[in-house]
Formats: sequence, C-alpha cells, structure tokens
Amino acid sequence: METNPALTTPLADAKLASRFNMIPFFKTTWHDLRSLPLDFIRDRTALVVAFLLLLPWLILLIHGRDLNSLQPLAWVFAFIVFYRLIGRQRPVTHLEIRRPRLEFFIAVSLAALWIIYRVGEYWHWYAIPTFGLGQSCGPISETPLPKMVEMFFMPFICLLVLGYPLSRMGFALDKFSWLAALPMILVLVGLGLAMHKPQTFVVTSACYFFGAGLPEEFLFRAFLQSRLEAILHRPLWAVWLASLIFGLSHIPIDLAGNLSNWQYALLTAFTYQLTVGFALGYAYLRTRNILPLTLIHTWIDFVF
Repeated sequence: METNPALTTPLADAKLASRFNMIPFFKTTWHDLRSLPLDFIRDRTALVVAFLLLLPWLILLIHGRDLNSLQPLAWVFAFIVFYRLIGRQRPVTHLEIRRPRLEFFIAVSLAALWIIYRVGEYWHWYAIPTFGLGQSCGPISETPLPKMVEMFFMPFICLLVLGYPLSRMGFALDKFSWLAALPMILVLVGLGLAMHKPQTFVVTSACYFFGAGLPEEFLFRAFLQSRLEAILHRPLWAVWLASLIFGLSHIPIDLAGNLSNWQYALLTAFTYQLTVGFALGYAYLRTRNILPLTLIHTWIDFVF
C-alpha cells in the first residue's frame, strides 16, 4: 500500500528526518572507533601518558595481584574511550585564566594543606570534635565539613575575588555534558540501589557528595587542572599531573595512620585513585562542566 505524500503530517516528516539523521551519526561513530587505535599510536603524548598510567598497574600485578584487580582499569578505559568518541567532533575549549601561575600556586597549596590536615588527623596530632548523621554518614566533622571548607569554599571565594564567572569555574547547564554523563550515572545509581535501601542510598550519597564529589572535582579538576593547562599548554599532561596530585592527596587516608601500609597506600593512590582521577579529568577536558562529574565521582566512591 502506497502512502499519499499529501496525507503525511509534519510530525511524521520530523520522525522520518530524525531517523535518517541518526544514520550519519552512527557511521561517523563507527569510523571514529575504527580510527581510534591508529590516532592513539600517532599521538606521542597520549602514548607516554598511557604508559605512566599503566605502569603502576603493572607493578600491582608483579606484586602478586590477580587479573580481577584490573577490572577498575577496564571500566576507566571504557569511560575515557566513550568521552573521546562523543567529544571528537567538539573542539576542546581553552579556558582563559587570568593569573595562571599564582592560581596554580594557590591550588597546589590547598591540596598540600589537605594532605597535612589528613596526616595530622590520622597520626593524632590534634583532636577533632566529632558530630555526624549516624552510621550511614559518620562524623561529618572529620571529612565533609573540612573538605567543603578547604577544597570548595576557599577556592570558590578566591576565584570570585579574581572575577571569574560560574561558567569559567566549571559550572554549566549544557545538555551535552549531562547527556554524556547519563549512561554512567544510570549504571552507578542502579548498582547503588541494588546494594542499599533507598533511604540509605540517598543519605549516604549526600555524604559522599559533600565529602568527596563536589569538593574534589572543584579543586582538582575545575581549579588545579585548568591552571596546569594554561601553564603547560599540553592538556593531557595537565590532566595527568592534576590526577597525580589527586592520588597523592589520598595517601594519608590509605595509610590510615600506619606506615607499615605504605606499599598498599602507594599502589592504591597511583593505580585506582590516579586512574579514576585521570578519567574524570579527561571528561572535564571534553565538557568543561564538573556538575555531572561530581555525581559520577560521588557514586563511584559509594558503590565501589
């Protein structure tokens, strides 16, 4: 039965057009996926950075870990490839930084201050008054409160004084960054709800959001990484160096006040934490929006 062209509706025409518009999209994506290995091999910076990322994982295997310990690396690799593919047609946005060296010094100083605070906490240099929200969250005075002050409010006020608008601090409402993050967010939320009751999931997610997701993404990605990009003019190196500092900042909590744990602490900081930090930093490089990344970071910490 033939369709009379005169009887087609604008809605039907729109659906037909959108269907055919998806064909070039999938063709382009497939072409990009096939060319990705060759592009990677041709990019010397990408090769060196990949080697530096994989080296700690190789050491991890040499120390007797089984192949199951590489599962996080597979997830991270898929995450980076996904953002590489969906962002390939979008040029990387180069942020205009007013005083890159001064702002970099401030960002590194804040990261160092947090490391010193954590060392003092775990080695009992001082006593911290404890108050919290029960077992599902723990004492908010130990992590969420000081981390929000030191990693979020202090750099946020600094950037406001320097005249930065919110859009140049990593806060945006664009559809691309949210749609790109949606698959990972749905997977993490599904895993979280499968393992926890809804009320526990909501309360604990809020604790991880203010104790990890928001402050760490703001300091290490929106603040530190952006300044490294402005100084080095090499985005991948900036992502790796910011991730290295991100991993270093976790060593005190990995040690947990016991120097005999130094091998575990170093391997954890320079495998899982550095690599996850690199993936989130790469996603920020492609989207320039930390808001969806704060949610991904929150639920990675919660679920895994």
